[in-house]
Amino acid sequence: MTTSTFPGAPETWTRLSTQTLFSLSKSELEELQLSWAKHRFADLRERIPALKSLADKQGVNEIADFDTLAAILFTHQVYKNYPFAFIENKQFAELTRWLNKLTTHDLSTVNMQGVNTIDEWLSRLDEAGMFVFHSTGTSGKLSFFPRSQTEKKAWVDGTYAFLEAFVPDIHNTHLPVFWPAYRSGRQAGMRLISYFGPTLAGNKAEYHSLFNAPMSADFMSLAMRYKHARERGDLKTTDTIKAIFQTKGEIVTLSARKAGLMKKFFGRMVNDYRGRRVFLMAQATDLLEVAQNGLQAGQSHVFASDSILLTGGGFKGQKEVTDWQEILKNFYGVDQVFMSYGMTELNTYNPACPNGGYHVFPWNIPLVVSNDGEPLPRTGIQTGRAGYFDLLAQTYWGGILTGDRVTVHYDGECGCGWQGPWIEDNVQRFAELMGGEDIISCAGVQTAYSDFMEYVAADVPEGE
Repeated sequence: MTTSTFPGAPETWTRLSTQTLFSLSKSELEELQLSWAKHRFADLRERIPALKSLADKQGVNEIADFDTLAAILFTHQVYKNYPFAFIENKQFAELTRWLNKLTTHDLSTVNMQGVNTIDEWLSRLDEAGMFVFHSTGTSGKLSFFPRSQTEKKAWVDGTYAFLEAFVPDIHNTHLPVFWPAYRSGRQAGMRLISYFGPTLAGNKAEYHSLFNAPMSADFMSLAMRYKHARERGDLKTTDTIKAIFQTKGEIVTLSARKAGLMKKFFGRMVNDYRGRRVFLMAQATDLLEVAQNGLQAGQSHVFASDSILLTGGGFKGQKEVTDWQEILKNFYGVDQVFMSYGMTELNTYNPACPNGGYHVFPWNIPLVVSNDGEPLPRTGIQTGRAGYFDLLAQTYWGGILTGDRVTVHYDGECGCGWQGPWIEDNVQRFAELMGGEDIISCAGVQTAYSDFMEYVAADVPEGE
């Protein structure tokens, strides 16, 4: 019975073993998931203003089935649907008022006096009991996800469950950790590594990052705006942002600086830790570049074969090298390249099994939507826009309609022995497929979404 295997709320499932988490039959899992989706909606509908607005417009008063749940997923644009003037004009009280519509927490009393940067704003929210994540801002604008301390324990345990899929003895293991990026920050990956890096390493000295400083949300916002301005040929904006970078002591040509630092970082890693078991997490593109250069220099099988090399994120528009995993194995010396697929909107990533399928944890409900916005059957193999409902979300709405095109297998195992739905390793961004900005064109719900987006952005002061 599902109640005996998963006796508590979803946030307690994260402490179960990987084998147990992927042991339920389809009927057992869906019964359990739908029951908790109904519970989450009933609990949050009247407490999250943005959810109530969307549910009212869609005529949803209760979750009858998974199709009903698919009708009230927030689009991925919702979390960046604030006037950019709030940041440009340092109106962080207004930005807080916007965020307040997306959470059960009352942020109306949080004092924003003296806050002049995004980093300061996020710190003030942390002090108030929030645990806000932001996106990488690849569209030129950061998204902000209103998690709180309520979700933090489940986020920690869920991440351990994810790591356990690769390192069964993760709770009793300490390995040198290498992370070729900023040491900490509030973007999802930075939140994760800043917490688990020192913990997995056993001490701060064995947690090695490319940059010793934290990643600034303000810096990332400026960097993405600069990138988009250059692509548009907007010289006025690029000059303005360039001046801001120089004022902050940063050099606009960050990519050139990063290339030199990366070479030094990986060189030290290879020379000082040769033959040892390590934990290395990085983008596939960075790992491949280092591996190709190393093999050309006559280096191979650098680390112990049972080292953990974890990657994801794809090649982001770059041409994928067909045998890239074999190149990584040859250079780094690992038996297996561990893969993951996830997003900032979800509390945990999906681990790939040895057969290459991304398995979805029981607390994440995968929903596939067609091009015209209709939910596809949760049977067989379905390809379309990915939607998810995260049952670990207790103080914000866990439903999200993403910009990813996925193929989900709902029935049967992938051959690795794990039960439950799994996703093929062919995830693509709709923006890339359409050659531009990703616009959700779901005919049946577009009007409701447009009205909803207007609601989230409502109450903007005159002139903004």
